[in-house]
Amino acid sequence: MFQRADQILIQNKEDDFALHALDFSWEGFEPSLTVFDRSSREVSEFNLEEIDFFTSKKRTCIGYFGDDGYIPCPKNATVDRFAQCPECCKEVFLPDQACVFEPKCDGEKPKCGADKEDTDFCRREHALYVAFYDTRMKIGMSSTRRVERRLIEQGADAYAIIGTMQNRVKAREVEKAVSAKLGIPQWVRQDAQLRNFARKVDVSGIEGRYEGLEMTLNQMPSMRPEGLKWLNGYPIDLPLSATPNPQDSWGRHKGRCVGIKGKWLIYEQDGLKALNLSDFPARFLARSI
Repeated sequence: MFQRADQILIQNKEDDFALHALDFSWEGFEPSLTVFDRSSREVSEFNLEEIDFFTSKKRTCIGYFGDDGYIPCPKNATVDRFAQCPECCKEVFLPDQACVFEPKCDGEKPKCGADKEDTDFCRREHALYVAFYDTRMKIGMSSTRRVERRLIEQGADAYAIIGTMQNRVKAREVEKAVSAKLGIPQWVRQDAQLRNFARKVDVSGIEGRYEGLEMTLNQMPSMRPEGLKWLNGYPIDLPLSATPNPQDSWGRHKGRCVGIKGKWLIYEQDGLKALNLSDFPARFLARSI
């Protein structure tokens, strides 16, 4: 299988990369990639506007933040699907990280091995929402207190809360039921998201689609649809001149920063390229090798 020269070089050097990516997040419309410098033992923010860095292929548990600050993973565990190993995750969250996507219980009698006092996340109120990516809809659910942040993380153009449920497992059950009944998908393909970068958002089209959906939802006893909310503060000027091409997370990245929307960092080098920043936590970075 073909492998780029920069990736071959990185595999020989990545053990020396000093910066361990811990978290990619949004505060309002301000994105942030947090890293731990293994040399200075300090946590800082990585400059995402300077696109000239190397990213490792290997992924190692990000550890966790405790009462005394950041604690690296004691086992330096290799990870795959999630950025934390089970041992570090249970220190601050849940032992079973898959519960984030498919909750197993309402938190009252935890099935994941967590103590009841650790499962407030599962027991708290959750909101069901419909999000728009241009005129494409998806249905989802999130803790009520962080719905807007979740939709900014996902790069939505607009959203509306359509109901609230007493806990996470109930919200997931209703999400799947409404998705099946109304034919609303639970995800949007990444190629569709990237094509939207080169299109002007169809405001009237979104409003029209939601108006029709809202009429249907009002006939469903468990739904309480609210008004549309717009998310248009992302640090990027849209539409772009072309659809960005997705890049492997690991490799050499160099070019002019165009902006960030949701998980996508767009930069220009021989065309427009897109990096999935949500895939960075657990990888290692370096400015030069």
